[in-house]
Amino acid sequence: MSEHKLYPLLFKPIIKKMVWGSELWALSGLNRDTSVVENGFLTGNDINELMEVYLMDLVGMKTFSTSGVEFPLIVKYLTVNEFLSVQVHPDDEQAKSLHNAYGKTEVWYITNAGPDARLFLGFNKDISPEEFLERCENQTLPDVMNCIVPQKGSCYFIPAGLIHACGGGLSITEIQEVSDITYRIYDWGREHDPATAREMHLDLAMDCIDFNQYDPTPVTEGTLASCPYFTVKLVTVEKSLECEGITRDGFVVYTALDDPFSIIFSGVTYRVEPQRCIMIPEAVDEWVIVPGNKATTLLEVTI
Repeated sequence: MSEHKLYPLLFKPIIKKMVWGSELWALSGLNRDTSVVENGFLTGNDINELMEVYLMDLVGMKTFSTSGVEFPLIVKYLTVNEFLSVQVHPDDEQAKSLHNAYGKTEVWYITNAGPDARLFLGFNKDISPEEFLERCENQTLPDVMNCIVPQKGSCYFIPAGLIHACGGGLSITEIQEVSDITYRIYDWGREHDPATAREMHLDLAMDCIDFNQYDPTPVTEGTLASCPYFTVKLVTVEKSLECEGITRDGFVVYTALDDPFSIIFSGVTYRVEPQRCIMIPEAVDEWVIVPGNKATTLLEVTI
């Protein structure tokens, strides 16, 4: 493989059916759900195999030095019909100690929302662990969470430790650390029905929940989120856009939202359909983004 030059990479989607809807994993470095290339001479190789062969030429020196041979991100598209459980994710330290895994900080970009859609993000007041446990017991926990009517095009940053849920008919593009550690706290009554009951993780959740009041302010333009794990920008392309990667150290992932778009590299066109993404390896120095419509909006993800 190493005899050939790297190029923009497309991946086979991983589709998961859930109690509340479905997930499409467009790009994942998680060992048990690793994305497989579906274009070019690297077809059939998974992203972590490429990490082992191409090293920093794939992801850059900074990312390779911290991630090794595990690709550090997951890009998902969520279709949420029923409600996700109220849940929380551990941070890196907690996840390493308990699961030998990464923690999970994530971003939710709302790609569509029906009239009944709701987000629950963090507490609407400071709360004690004792009150939290009592509300879990009497099923009033949502009463002390921020309840948001989501709008298409809004983005919310969800750090590890922030309790959250959503449902009611919406679509979400999710960018996250390469982790699948979720502690379920409350499952909207499903946990009491043997037909729908799933494992709950209240004891584990107690050690990582942020019990402070949280202000869930959305971001709708420019840099949507920036943290040590990723930076997500909203990009609108109205005409062909020439891009250079010569001065950067790292890869770029572009995610398609409502419209398709194309990447042109070395005379080859790579079309990206909605709910899919494309990775530009570090070794690719120049490329062109071609919008699928007059003004195509996409997400740019870097580390």
